[in-house]
Amino acid sequence: MQTIFSYHKFTLLITILCIGLLLPEARAQQLDFDEIKVIAPYQPTISDAFKIQFNPSIDDTLKTDIAFDYSINPLQIPTRFSVEPLSPARMRGEPLAKLYKGHVKAGLGNYSTPYAEAFYNTLRSNEYAYGVRLKHLSSGGGIDEYAHNGYADNRINLYGKRFLDNHTLEADLNYERNMNHFYGFRRNDYLENEPMLTFIDELSKKDIRQVFHYVAPAVAFRSNYLDSTKLQHNIGLQYHYLTDRYDATEHRLDFRTRLDKALREDPLGFAERQNFHMDLGVDYFHNKSGLDTLNTTLISVAPTLSSYYRDFTFYVGINASAQVDTVTYARFYPLAGAEVNLIHDVLFAYASLSGELKKQNLREISQVNPFVNTNLPLGFTNKKSELRGGFKGSISSFASYNISVSSSNIDNYPFFVTDPQATLQNQFTVIYDNIRLFNFRTEVFSNVGERLRLRFASDYFQYALDNELEPWHEPTMKFNISLRYSMQDKIIVTADAFARNSIYARTFDDVTGDVQRTKIHGFHVDTSFGIEYRYTQILSVFLNLNNVQNQPLERWYNYPSQRFNIMGGVSYAF
Repeated sequence: MQTIFSYHKFTLLITILCIGLLLPEARAQQLDFDEIKVIAPYQPTISDAFKIQFNPSIDDTLKTDIAFDYSINPLQIPTRFSVEPLSPARMRGEPLAKLYKGHVKAGLGNYSTPYAEAFYNTLRSNEYAYGVRLKHLSSGGGIDEYAHNGYADNRINLYGKRFLDNHTLEADLNYERNMNHFYGFRRNDYLENEPMLTFIDELSKKDIRQVFHYVAPAVAFRSNYLDSTKLQHNIGLQYHYLTDRYDATEHRLDFRTRLDKALREDPLGFAERQNFHMDLGVDYFHNKSGLDTLNTTLISVAPTLSSYYRDFTFYVGINASAQVDTVTYARFYPLAGAEVNLIHDVLFAYASLSGELKKQNLREISQVNPFVNTNLPLGFTNKKSELRGGFKGSISSFASYNISVSSSNIDNYPFFVTDPQATLQNQFTVIYDNIRLFNFRTEVFSNVGERLRLRFASDYFQYALDNELEPWHEPTMKFNISLRYSMQDKIIVTADAFARNSIYARTFDDVTGDVQRTKIHGFHVDTSFGIEYRYTQILSVFLNLNNVQNQPLERWYNYPSQRFNIMGGVSYAF
């Protein structure tokens, strides 16, 4: 006990001594303090309390697989369901326009010009269609100072169609009788030539009359498959017989076949779809005239392959033609073309390369110029190449356009010239020349519903000839504009204007006999107007005004047309 007490004393004594030794030093040191100013009010805070959470878990090391053993005994429950018939869907809207089986139209004009036309057709049918058309137009002439210039055109057309499941069988028969006169001479031009004057005075209308008879039956058989992968085909056979008052005859037998087939996808993966086309034609002609008797045949085969990829379309092929005449020639022409949609349905660019062999025939020549001497040479025209390109598209929702240029290299191109063998120089014949032809063409179409329709077309031609001085009777500029305006489908107004620049005829110098060119009528415009008033849907009257400028326009040398003429008439449907 005494010992413990002595230990505490000793410890206390040591502590006092240590404090005494440190205290003078503490007093000798200088303490520094920083002054702190508190502006914000005091805001006491309490820190969040976080509890330590322990989630109990059970680690079960014993796993048991449970297997089920069961079976199903199927049992059919009888049910009854009756289907109610569905009524066919009907499109609600405007009803189909009423059709009439017959339509007749007749009129009368100055120059003693009667006109009559009649149509008769079947109505809508899924099995067949047939009809007939009759037309007559004639004139007593009336062109002063020239020989009798009356004409008469008559036409009969019969047609019929039989609609099968996937095919259509067609047949038609055409007959035409076209009469005109070789009136291209004037008596006053021969006043100083007594023998010719006497010859002219003894001529009758019959002596200068020309009459063409044309008969053309035709049959065709074509497919109507909805499935484009099937072989589409169109097979046609046509025969025509043409004769005139001077015993010239032409027989033509024309066989045509076109095959189309949609091919499978392109194995190279380029084209989205492809089509194969094959055109086969055999044309046989038998021509007989006072000049010669000829048998000629033209055979052509033209396979092409068309490919379509997005906005790009192109085709390639070849046209192989054989001319079977006194000698046989085989010619091959490339066929290629492309079209690209530059601006969606607004601007298209296109280009093509082609060529063909064509047999000139009396039917087509007499339709262009009915004043030809039918003892004329009928050769082959060889279009060795034609390069064409241009742009087409839409200006707006109701107007479209087409602008193109072409360059052609053609051998044996036909031109009409006055026949030097004709006594009165009032007939034409055909001469041939090799040409290079450049053409710039513009077209504008506009349809504002059924109210307004407008079409404008212009052509510029440039000829490079091997032998001839001029492209005889061919203009180098042509313009055409046509307009149709309907006022409430009650009054229909039409207007047409045709213009061309000067053309030239081949003549001969009276002294030297050298070929010279004679200008035929300078730049001219031929304007026509028409108006129709529809009293009812089946009865209407019309009035047509032609050659409003009242000019003696000449399409052929020494063959002026009738001046201003007017025709009025009536039409009736039944």
